[in-house]
Amino acid sequence: MLYLIFIAVFLILWGMFYAAMPALEHAKRFAARAVTRLSTRFSRVGHYANRFRSYVPLALIVILGGFAVAWFGDQFMDLAELLHANSPKLQDFDALAHAWAVSKRSASFTSFFITMTDVGSPGGMGALAGIVAVVLLVRRRFRWVGYLLVTAGGGALLNLELKQYFARARPALADMLKRAHGSSFPSGHAMGSTVVLLALSYLAARTTTQWRWKAACLALAWALIFAVSISRVYLGAHWISDVAAGISAGALWTGITTIAYETARRIRMLRSVRVSGS
Repeated sequence: MLYLIFIAVFLILWGMFYAAMPALEHAKRFAARAVTRLSTRFSRVGHYANRFRSYVPLALIVILGGFAVAWFGDQFMDLAELLHANSPKLQDFDALAHAWAVSKRSASFTSFFITMTDVGSPGGMGALAGIVAVVLLVRRRFRWVGYLLVTAGGGALLNLELKQYFARARPALADMLKRAHGSSFPSGHAMGSTVVLLALSYLAARTTTQWRWKAACLALAWALIFAVSISRVYLGAHWISDVAAGISAGALWTGITTIAYETARRIRMLRSVRVSGS
């Protein structure tokens, strides 16, 4: 049953991401028409529009990506502040979610969530990233390998530092179906799977020009991230705020590295066009 729910979540996310494309195209056409109207009325606007037209996609990436990174960063900081203040609301919500997850345990649910937690483990995500890195090396995609190693490796180091800083205790050992060690906040499974899967979905999206497959890569990544994160709560290894913080921190870090890589890539493209045209 849970596998069917997982597929349904993937399809819903795929539809949502795919439906976002017409909205982005409409916004792009609206902006282009607005610039054209201003250009016809003001010659100086037209001069600058023609001069900096090639920088518009780069600016959009930085602006929209910056908003996304800021949002995830704000979510993580909110959770961190509540944890630091020993918020009764946070503790009550964590306890309620933990008790609900324990009460819903069954053999089929446990089998599914153990599979998901093994997939999202450091070993599972490390193996996946390693296999992709080897394939990319064979195909001589050295910049992609560098991006993947910096994103995945930096995310792992950041998670260790955050765990040491917050040093939050895990739920009671007696409630764990799969034993876990170390500090609880943020969840390493949630953060690690978010970092690796979002980075891989970005690289996969770079290999296709069709939006439906780009949307599918992103939808599959988020469906797996949610499944892995929920598995940690179900198995009693983390509080629900731990996995929320892990997702937020992972998306924050991956957003930073991806924006930096994509910005550098597009700047190289613009420079190469200038050199070839001169």
